[in-house]
Amino acid sequence: MNCCDIGSGYKKIWNTSSSVIQSISDRAIFVFAHPDDDVFISGMMKKHLVSGLGIRAVWLTSGGYLGGRRRREQELTLATSELGLSSKDYNLLRFPDLGLTAAMNEAASELSEIFREFKPNTIFVTAFEGGHPDHDAANFIVYEARFRARLDCGVFEFPLYNGAGSFLTWRWRINSFPPGGPETIFQPLEDIEINCKYNAMKIYSSQWMYMVPARLTRSKDVLKSRGEPYRPCPAIRDHSIPPHRGKLNYERWFNSFMRIKFTDFARAVGRVRTFC
Repeated sequence: MNCCDIGSGYKKIWNTSSSVIQSISDRAIFVFAHPDDDVFISGMMKKHLVSGLGIRAVWLTSGGYLGGRRRREQELTLATSELGLSSKDYNLLRFPDLGLTAAMNEAASELSEIFREFKPNTIFVTAFEGGHPDHDAANFIVYEARFRARLDCGVFEFPLYNGAGSFLTWRWRINSFPPGGPETIFQPLEDIEINCKYNAMKIYSSQWMYMVPARLTRSKDVLKSRGEPYRPCPAIRDHSIPPHRGKLNYERWFNSFMRIKFTDFARAVGRVRTFC
């Protein structure tokens, strides 16, 4: 199984500004840990829908660890409407926020059933980047669910935030991958896709502390000329090895309430993993 293979379900787009061949699939599934993760790839989602291509979206949790679960779900409903997704086009699985590490096996089982039913030829998922344990767990869960569903399809990841930035940014890196790994691909966006992305940022008002930097790092000019970043996942990935050197973002910034270390994550991966 090779995550980077390009199957017959793709349409090719030649981006002359960056000389990169980019691909849009006619049966893509997008997997997120929380409502609001979708903002980082919503332009790509809208591009699929505007092009008349079938997509499915899955949110593994409702968010709301610190309260406000109902509000997060209401925001999700508005965001899916902004994208143009109907209720049959997405699933909200409601696993515990900040609890995906402990629920990897159950989440992989449920997601594998969705994979079998939808039969995607492309999967997009939050990056394995050490930013938030649920984001990393979602990445692992996709690998595991794909294996259980016996799918042979491409998997791509998109960055949210991580702790591999410079001293000048307090180690924060927003909407950009840690150093190393496969080459980053950029999907330039059109006005309709950019407007959808910005409107979604407004909808997720409960998460303004993430939406503000996400908006500031992606101006309209940047989204038009460069676009949203994503990259192919490696065919073989060991999620028990940290995604980058140094202290991970959630261990440094959030552990006062997350109380999850990467060693906890790695042990959970070892208990659940069946793919090699």
